[in-house]
Amino acid sequence: MPRLHQYRNRLAYYVLTSIKGAVVTFQLTTDGERKLLAAAIAPGSQFPRALLLDLYRTGDAFTGGGGVGEPLPESLNQLELDFAQDPDSETAFPSCDDCASVDDVHLSILREQGALAAKLQCLHCRDVTSHTLDTCIPLRIVTLTLFGCLFEIKSVAKKYERVDRFENLLHTEFESKWEELRRRRGASQTSLFQSGLSNELNFAPTKK
Repeated sequence: MPRLHQYRNRLAYYVLTSIKGAVVTFQLTTDGERKLLAAAIAPGSQFPRALLLDLYRTGDAFTGGGGVGEPLPESLNQLELDFAQDPDSETAFPSCDDCASVDDVHLSILREQGALAAKLQCLHCRDVTSHTLDTCIPLRIVTLTLFGCLFEIKSVAKKYERVDRFENLLHTEFESKWEELRRRRGASQTSLFQSGLSNELNFAPTKK
């Protein structure tokens, strides 16, 4: 399962998890931090993968940008990630259609054989196909509305498999899973998504 960690020198947080056998760092926005802490997830705690997927879906958890900016925990025990059974598959995380990387994934519209195609791409694969690129948007800012508008504007002839998976993720409702964890851990019944929490917790902005 994913595990929440706190930066050593500032009041901000990040998440480590394992995807396809590799340790992956997810940085968090301040809203992402608030949601996890309001659900009684403390630094060092594991939490369901579905909640990290929801933070990814809303743009509150993202990869890329140089990692956590500090060494990973020295103890191997601290990196025991995703060994417990989790009902939500790690393959649900959006990944590159070309190489399957989950790092810094964008939604790309590019020309293939004279027609437009949509795929998810990491930084490396975007560089390789940059000469055919028409449009490129970081997934962290792609909402369901923006996704729909983009395909109304662009005459896309082909959508790759992971684009359809990402659209399904945007449609997924995770609220019940937050509520279930909150009840189990005895967290406050205040909504996780109320803006008032920002004043109560007063976090420093997450470095990007």
